[in-house]
Amino acid sequence: MIKRFCAQRGCNNLVDVGSRYCAAHSELGLKKEQERQRQYDNHVRLTRDAEYHEFYLSPKWEKMKSFISNKYRGLCLWSYYHEQSIAELEEIHHVEPLRIAWEKRLTIGNLIPLTHEFHMMVEAEYRKGNMLAMQRELWRLLSMWEREFGGRGG
Repeated sequence: MIKRFCAQRGCNNLVDVGSRYCAAHSELGLKKEQERQRQYDNHVRLTRDAEYHEFYLSPKWEKMKSFISNKYRGLCLWSYYHEQSIAELEEIHHVEPLRIAWEKRLTIGNLIPLTHEFHMMVEAEYRKGNMLAMQRELWRLLSMWEREFGGRGG
């Protein structure tokens, strides 16, 4: 396993890639992340993105998340098709983002189950300007599932 230095300034302990802090600093890292989330909530989520935040807390979204989880057997489609592995879905991604297609926020064909890791990878590609290519790929994965399972979800 590849190692890197702990993210705590001055610490020379090694951690596995994918981890940020060593055991000695993991609690400090958790506190930093909580503070970062609190700042984000105050400056973005609850102000600029209040409408989206409200939507993600709504009963309609909770019901749709449950439906998508059942439809795709709780699997991340990226892992299933690209990695040929079984990974539990952690997040549901809007292929066409809410900012662009608010009217599709509850459209089944616009929602794909992903792990957090692959969700972040998809979002990074969107930010790099590769949104259209990534959307085509996500729709291809959804289509493959429909062909393979006949829309039954299994």
